[in-house]
Amino acid sequence: MPPKGRKHCRSLLPDVLSYLPDNISDVILMHLPCKDAVKTSILSKKWRYHWCRLTELKLDEFLWKTKKDILNPTVKFTKIIYQLLTLHEGPITKFTLNVAHLESCPEIDNFICFLSRNDIQHLVLHLPLGKMYKLPSALFTCSQLRHLNLHNCSIHHPSAFQGFNKLISLELCGVTISSEVLESLISHCPLLEQLVLDIAENSNTVEINAPMLSSFNFSGNISSICLKNVPCLVKASLECDYIKAEDLDFAKVFESCSALEYLLFNLFNSGYSGRLRYEGR
Repeated sequence: MPPKGRKHCRSLLPDVLSYLPDNISDVILMHLPCKDAVKTSILSKKWRYHWCRLTELKLDEFLWKTKKDILNPTVKFTKIIYQLLTLHEGPITKFTLNVAHLESCPEIDNFICFLSRNDIQHLVLHLPLGKMYKLPSALFTCSQLRHLNLHNCSIHHPSAFQGFNKLISLELCGVTISSEVLESLISHCPLLEQLVLDIAENSNTVEINAPMLSSFNFSGNISSICLKNVPCLVKASLECDYIKAEDLDFAKVFESCSALEYLLFNLFNSGYSGRLRYEGR
């Protein structure tokens, strides 16, 4: 194409983008990383704040990390969160926060409160190791939650917690939570279908009361788990360290697993290593 023609095409591009239907613009933005979605604000006046209506957001180190960083990563992250709180409009149905690499957890209480008022349905929080971040009570008011994934935090739900009535999947890894709170949390999710637990510190027995549960992955002290009410459980994967095989009470662990079709059981310690795999019809 001649230079004159190319220049003419470039001059038309902003106008073409400006007249795209909103649903097409939304699809484009949803397929871009958050950092690139924000950059679309320079395309035209219409696009300047279009990214502010994104219903799905993912924040991780790639959003702000550059070779010329002079701000402390936690400070920079806090500035980004503040901008989101200030500019975002409408619901956020899916939010992923991965700041596991930071030395300490930034202040996110206000942002979780913001999400609780904006119809959050899918929430993923991967927080830094070290001092556990205590989840604010606002998290337990997210009545629309369907998927919840929490890593490296401390969980204490308030006494007034009414449950997550729409939650279908729950993943807790490296969290600090008492047996009583864990048991209560699971039993207050009546539609729960998928459960992943990676918890090493529980010593008291936790009764799993989840009548709709179909898939269960567990890593930790298996003797602390009792599958009390799981009539729909089809698939289970259990991994355990540092326990004597003779101390396991299989009858207690698998108290109500009449529908079980697939079982993967790994047991490791200094004196014994075993793997059991069962597949039913």
